[in-house]
Amino acid sequence: MTDSEHTKGGKAQQFTEAESKAISELRTQLPDILVEASTASSKPVSHTLWGVDLNPAPSADHDLRVDVILGKFLKARNNDVHLARSMLANTLQWRAEYGADTILNEQFPEDVFGHVGMLYGRDTFGRPVTYNFYGNVDNKQVFGDLDRFLRWRVQLHERGMQQLDFVNVADMVQVHDYEGVGLLSYDKLARAASKATVQIMSDNYPETLATKIFANVPGWGETVFNIIGRWLSEDTKKKFVVVSKTSARGVLAQRIGGDVPEKFREHGAELDASKTE
Repeated sequence: MTDSEHTKGGKAQQFTEAESKAISELRTQLPDILVEASTASSKPVSHTLWGVDLNPAPSADHDLRVDVILGKFLKARNNDVHLARSMLANTLQWRAEYGADTILNEQFPEDVFGHVGMLYGRDTFGRPVTYNFYGNVDNKQVFGDLDRFLRWRVQLHERGMQQLDFVNVADMVQVHDYEGVGLLSYDKLARAASKATVQIMSDNYPETLATKIFANVPGWGETVFNIIGRWLSEDTKKKFVVVSKTSARGVLAQRIGGDVPEKFREHGAELDASKTE
């Protein structure tokens, strides 16, 4: 995409008058936000976020992608500029200290995480889709080292973020597959990993999720979702779609289309390896 295309309004770059006003106000504070984050951080803070320069030269054209990103932080804080500013500064500091900008270069054991999650294809709106598989998972092996799991999980999300242009596509879809998951599977390790993941995503990836589909959910699944829901905002919970095993393929076909992994296809076509990232 050319620089000139970043200055044209796309599907993701439509705002209400109130949103535009708040975005403009927050945008004027970006230099101070970057200084604030750099002062607080023990490591150098990047001026780019998800590939978008937050500190362009004064002579540069107005990059609407910056508006989209700022709009996400504002929406996560009910359009409160002060709170959005604090959230953005904290996110930039966290990214510097966590190494989020280089996490794509890290390697994780394929025998542990290869069957747990992946990025595969796009939905009917062009949004990238990540899949997490929880059935037949060795919780001690996957979640036992919590820091390692979280870094793998952040990497998976960052791979999806790389596919957003913040022009027409500015959020993702997640599919959580619960086939083969038993009630005892949601043990202490799984709960700790779930809570920590939700916290990182809520704090540092605001409004990057369009829909979260819980597929092949067993009868007891509602209890788990009630527990997870305690850590989530009402707006986030509205993005949840919970479907049983009998309706999972149909719902994914409707919401994502045919560009899904083999197990979710209506006729079981082979998984196209070129779709995985």
